[in-house]
Amino acid sequence: MDQWLAKEARAKNAKNLPQAVERAQFQSLVEVLERAVQNNAFYAQRLRQCNLSPRNRQDLAQLPLLTASDLRPYTRLLTTSLNLIERLVTISTSGTTAKPKRIALTRNDLKRTRDFFAVGLRHVVKAGQTVAVLLSGGSRPNGVVDLIRQALRPRSCQVLSVNTHDEAWPEALRVISPQVLIAMPSQLHRLKCQRISLPDLTCILASAEPLDCELARQYSEYWHCEVLNHYGLTEVGYGCAVECPAHGGMHLRALDVLVEIIDPRTQEVLPAECVGEIVVTTLKHEAMPLIRYRTGDLSSLIAAPCPCGSPLMRLGPVLGRLEEGRLVQLPKGGRFCLQP
Repeated sequence: MDQWLAKEARAKNAKNLPQAVERAQFQSLVEVLERAVQNNAFYAQRLRQCNLSPRNRQDLAQLPLLTASDLRPYTRLLTTSLNLIERLVTISTSGTTAKPKRIALTRNDLKRTRDFFAVGLRHVVKAGQTVAVLLSGGSRPNGVVDLIRQALRPRSCQVLSVNTHDEAWPEALRVISPQVLIAMPSQLHRLKCQRISLPDLTCILASAEPLDCELARQYSEYWHCEVLNHYGLTEVGYGCAVECPAHGGMHLRALDVLVEIIDPRTQEVLPAECVGEIVVTTLKHEAMPLIRYRTGDLSSLIAAPCPCGSPLMRLGPVLGRLEEGRLVQLPKGGRFCLQP
């Protein structure tokens, strides 16, 4: 991941990487703000008195926050013409029961995600392996499964989408016997409860739901394989951060998504290691740039270098989900409580 980021950020060496990435982030942020104000009436009104040339995270914190309700209707945030939209995704919100919203993606938006998947899966999937994906949307062009398939095509991997609407899907997965499994924690829980043996598994990538660390350990022991966490949001084009085998946090797609952690009650930006709500700003999206979007997910940023050697800040495990300031979802087996 760092090599990919270093090349794009034009970092001179590993020591210089954090500074180079931050510099590239804020260069992109200025471009995003300028394009948003020029091409979108909602942003032009919302940001009319704001500093459109932020230089650091303190400047960024002065910009207004975006909520899920601001995304309805989706055309409110479009900064491109409708004929450039390649994919339109309808979601409730990431992990909630709120009213549906729609996310628009251009061809370039989808390519950025495909490139992230190719890099992020490099240490997970070996050439020629079979990958089973239990996430929804397997038959949709440029959906998450299709993007994974496109990302792994140069490595001659077979990517199979398993229809989990069919009650017999656990047995179908047993027959496939993949080397890599991409699934939600709730699906892993069902497989374990049904004692589904997958002897060829070398790695599980858990996504779409929070995964408790203890359950990750149990799944790893049960299937005798690596279990890694992925944090993705449809709002940012699916991929956002992925864990490496060193298990030192999830490495961020830092040149595409700028992440902050805020106190959900005061909206104050919190320092690294403090748990709060994840706020994301998309830095490369053409169709629907999100500027300081409140995800409702709870986590923290990790500033210490990763055991793998990366000096970049990473995302900690997702500890739960907020709706209207209340904790409504925890990882299976997880425990967490906001301070009053």
